[in-house]
Amino acid sequence: MGKHERGWVEATEKLTAQLANGAEPDADLEERGRPDLGEALADRLRSDFPDLTAVRHAGNSYDSLGDLIVESPDGETFVEAKFVASGGTRANLGQDTLTQFGLFEDATAWSDFREEIGFPEDREALLREFDGYPDDVRDWSYKSAVYDRAKHLKNVLDVSRGQNTGSRADEVLADSDATEGEREAARIVNAILDLDREEKLAYFDHLREAEQNPRNVETFAHLIVCGYHTADALEAHLDDDLEEIKRLLEADAYRLYEVNRNSGTVSVENPSELLAGFDWRDTRVEIPEDGTSVSVVTGPPGDRRRVLNIAYNWKNKFQGIQTPSMNVFVPEA
Repeated sequence: MGKHERGWVEATEKLTAQLANGAEPDADLEERGRPDLGEALADRLRSDFPDLTAVRHAGNSYDSLGDLIVESPDGETFVEAKFVASGGTRANLGQDTLTQFGLFEDATAWSDFREEIGFPEDREALLREFDGYPDDVRDWSYKSAVYDRAKHLKNVLDVSRGQNTGSRADEVLADSDATEGEREAARIVNAILDLDREEKLAYFDHLREAEQNPRNVETFAHLIVCGYHTADALEAHLDDDLEEIKRLLEADAYRLYEVNRNSGTVSVENPSELLAGFDWRDTRVEIPEDGTSVSVVTGPPGDRRRVLNIAYNWKNKFQGIQTPSMNVFVPEA
């Protein structure tokens, strides 16, 4: 989350507390935040906690779980507020998250692994095979040279918005009316997609041989389910007492609220319900023999359960090109 986004989010959280308490909202917060979203969240909190006596803003220092603290005669409930553009993905994290936060103790980071096996050079060699690039693409001294060329290949293939680039490449190759340039672009795209998949499978082979830290894996899973989806938040809380996090959940004292930034609709999750019935034993990252996703699993032999699914992904252009990341999902109950 960038500095600007953190600013309006914190202002909106503070507005939520003021509005939920029936106080006059601060004019400066109204200017810096989103009063409409603050009102929507405050209304939902008043509905969910009809006997609330106060709502406090917990601050942005990561000293405690939750952005807001709801006080009621039954005690305190910690609320993590997320302002999201859409649903689906639980978290979109950096490419090296699993090694950065010690889930694997002696593994090479994904970014370093690609460099070690020569992935960037192999990708560049494939992109160089296309002869029809326009004059305005940057030369290879620029990092964006890869992105410019990949974008041009997509333009040659006429990939529509939201369409899978690999699927479009296959359509072109199956089209008897496709031009030679279109076929060449499709062939190169598919070759890069294959290269990316092979690299991911090789990296998974590497991870499979690495030592894991079950405590870090389990804490990571709990924090993700609780709504901690940024590197800063994970770093701040990964050393927290895992048993204290579990105690909060078991005491039903934690909630995750998601406010859609476009529609203003508010949804709520109770992490204790999502994790109900899990027998936390031998918590590990499970790595498949085939595929580009891993899972966090836990439980005794014969009753292993998935807590998270984690997909290794490239966010921009197409797979293997730009913005490597990890998409994290919570499996449906």
